[in-house]
Amino acid sequence: MTKRPLEIIPTVLAYDEREFTALFGKVVPISPWVQIDLMDGKFVETASIPLPSVPDVRERKGTSFEAHLMVQDPSAWIPGLARRGFRRIIVHYESLKASEIVAVAREVRALGMQAMLACNPETRIASVVPHVAHFDGALVLGVHPGRNGAPYVEETPARVRELAKMCKDAIIQVDGGMTPSTIKAVVTAGAARVNSGSYVAKAADPARALKELYDAAR
Repeated sequence: MTKRPLEIIPTVLAYDEREFTALFGKVVPISPWVQIDLMDGKFVETASIPLPSVPDVRERKGTSFEAHLMVQDPSAWIPGLARRGFRRIIVHYESLKASEIVAVAREVRALGMQAMLACNPETRIASVVPHVAHFDGALVLGVHPGRNGAPYVEETPARVRELAKMCKDAIIQVDGGMTPSTIKAVVTAGAARVNSGSYVAKAADPARALKELYDAAR
């Protein structure tokens, strides 16, 4: 397995347009990648800005964007995000029927984007593994999704380690609960990408918070 350089990607999780604009403006200048969390109030209890309010990011030179779709029907969101210039789409294993998983991965890739398969903390890693080869990698949730600052699930490093052992060539991403005290364990377990929401986006100095995470991970 090739050791990949670590990427830490700031995340914007906002419940209305005013909050979104504030957080978006804080993280875009400090990172080459930014994640936008999108929630429909059905797959998770909370709702984010709707698809029509998601900005067109095609003109954001120097920054690439991924969308984490915590929604019941990801296919209803994917074409619109492609038109807005997103480069990576993360869909949830739990939002899809077994017969839909490969089709969604192909849909994302046909639109010129990378596809990642996410799984919630209660989902068995063994259930996700057979599908990972159809995607560009897998994302392990370190919290129960839907809100900023949710409690960290302590079993996350073990879940990453299990996934890394069973999918040796897959890119593994971890999202949720990442702070200087938790990040090292998931990176050691095999994560090559880490998302940070509130720790970076809600910091008084987001650039410093991002550096603190990199320093702790190393």
